[in-house]
Amino acid sequence: MDEETLLRNKPKLAEARHNAKALLKACGFQDAPIVLNQVVKRLQTEFVLTVRGTKELLPPEVFAITHTDDDGTIIGYNENATVTRQRFSVAHEMGHLKMGHTHGRSSIDLDSTDNDEMEANTFAAELLIPQTMLSKDIKNGIKDPEALAKRYQVSIDAMWWRLSKTGLMNKL
Repeated sequence: MDEETLLRNKPKLAEARHNAKALLKACGFQDAPIVLNQVVKRLQTEFVLTVRGTKELLPPEVFAITHTDDDGTIIGYNENATVTRQRFSVAHEMGHLKMGHTHGRSSIDLDSTDNDEMEANTFAAELLIPQTMLSKDIKNGIKDPEALAKRYQVSIDAMWWRLSKTGLMNKL
């Protein structure tokens, strides 16, 4: 495989982080938790976007779905899921939107090896648990992962994943 193909097939994680950071900056967030309604309003200046929950339309194993057509984009999330799952799922779908993924399939498996899924997960993690904020909170004495998860309104699994991916686990 040539170098160009390798580069083209590599996930764009730095771009995903950059997109999330730019969105956070545009929203003016300085502290956790990140309010997704404000993020949606900001994205609506860039996309025709609707985000809404449903209790009946999605099977239990589907946490969110994105549909794009000529009228715009709808992100639907499963209201039967926990609030932390809803938040990560919506942020994940926003990542697909910002990264230009339009394939119509998605998985929020944090261990996925699919490039689009890795990019969407990286975007969602940076959006909901910004590394600079997390580092600051740890430096200021919040060293319990459960307390951090509550502060950022994410699951304990998402927080552990973020701590390991950022290298901040050794600061606890």
